[in-house]
Amino acid sequence: MSAVRTRHRPPINYRHAQWGRKLSSTDISLIRDLEERRYTAMREGDIKVLEVLLHDELAYMHSTGDLESKKGYLDGLRSGTSAYKKIEYGDQKIRVHGDIAMVFHHLIADAVFAGNDRHLDNRLLAIWVREDGQWRMIGLQSGPVLK
Repeated sequence: MSAVRTRHRPPINYRHAQWGRKLSSTDISLIRDLEERRYTAMREGDIKVLEVLLHDELAYMHSTGDLESKKGYLDGLRSGTSAYKKIEYGDQKIRVHGDIAMVFHHLIADAVFAGNDRHLDNRLLAIWVREDGQWRMIGLQSGPVLK
């Protein structure tokens, strides 16, 4: 995948801005692995894996501006009205601050939504929260890359 132009790229550092403490590379690696599991489950339509990875209070903001809950998102995949044919992602930056992780990245995908084929070229922010020692994605904001 080619480089993506963005107006702003967060600085690459692994220290919490306010306290200056070293962030855990273990958390960063774990979040990277969870994102890979999530995308694999999306491609394969594996609802059981997504049930575990997605927080019950998920807010999933599509690039169309539509906001979905965990139930709505999974119902679409379960019924087949939503499906991902191809997913590629890159330019991933992960920031962990305590029990919150933010994953910035570029996504290119071919999908079907409500029976219509769509090609996606988006920048995304996935937000993960750690509760009771478990990381789950609680939010996602998607927006198209401006050409």
